[in-house]
Parts: sequence; C-alpha cells; structure tokens
Amino acid sequence: MLSLDGTWACSVPSGYTWDQVEPTGTCGSLSYRYRLRTPVNGLWACAIPFGWTYDSIRATSVCGTTGPYQYRLLG
Repeated sequence: MLSLDGTWACSVPSGYTWDQVEPTGTCGSLSYRYRLRTPVNGLWACAIPFGWTYDSIRATSVCGTTGPYQYRLLG
C-alpha cells in the first residue's frame, strides 16, 4: 500500500493524522489542505488519531483554526 506520509490532501483519511494546514484553492468547497502523517510515537501532530494518546503539548501556529497546540503522540 502506498504511504501518504508527508503528502498534502484535502481531507485526512482513516489511519493518518496531520501536522500542518494551509489555505488552498484546489480543494473545491474546502478552503484548507492538510499535510498527512503516519502516526508514530513522538510525532508532533495537530490531531490525535483514534487509538492514540499524547504525553505532551506545545503551542504552535501551524495547525490553523483547529487550535494553537500540537500533541506529541504516544501509542
């Protein structure tokens, strides 16, 4: 299966999280695109994927309007 890690997409598929968002005009009615990441321990992510938790947070501006924090994933 082809890994989507590090690619940009208009939505986040199951099994992935994201660590950056940016405005775009290429996603139709969606105005943002996301940089997809495969969840691994220690990854700083803007969203906590299903089945994962986190052990630290940090302030950031790269997660857009979803919040001012990233979470360090812990599986």
